[in-house]
Amino acid sequence: MRPRRLLWRVGRPLNFTVSPMKAPLPLLLLLALPLSAPAAPPVPQTIEEAFHALDSLLGNAQREAFMHKPEREATVEAHMGVGMYIRNQWFRHGGSPLVGYLMGKGAHSLDDASAMLLTSYWRHLNGQPVRLEEQGACYARWWVEQDRLIREAEANHRDSYATPAFDCP
Repeated sequence: MRPRRLLWRVGRPLNFTVSPMKAPLPLLLLLALPLSAPAAPPVPQTIEEAFHALDSLLGNAQREAFMHKPEREATVEAHMGVGMYIRNQWFRHGGSPLVGYLMGKGAHSLDDASAMLLTSYWRHLNGQPVRLEEQGACYARWWVEQDRLIREAEANHRDSYATPAFDCP
């Protein structure tokens, strides 16, 4: 077999040969791989199932670290990691009815719903009452205040507006 020439990035030719017997080897290796990916963990349907799924997802060390931080610190730090996983894998693409349940309690967005779930999980781990209705009422108040601030800014011909002066759990 004749060597093939390829120009490398620095402009120097690179010589290589392909043996007819070795060419099908990568193809055979690909065929030996399983045809299906491992099954994804089931999407939680209830708060309790979500707590069990988070136990598995986090593992002991991460769960302990999450549990031993103050509630607000733990949930804010988890928002862009575990929270994003919850929003994308469970709520957005997983079709979990849990998001509808949390929206019914007062969440107005997937961010609100994942924050409520993380707060509930932290409280569950720490033996505190979850108080979902209270959490949902806070998010409902937050959005009412946000809408008021937007309308106020528009009425005063401002291009920007503030966010509410309070945070929800």
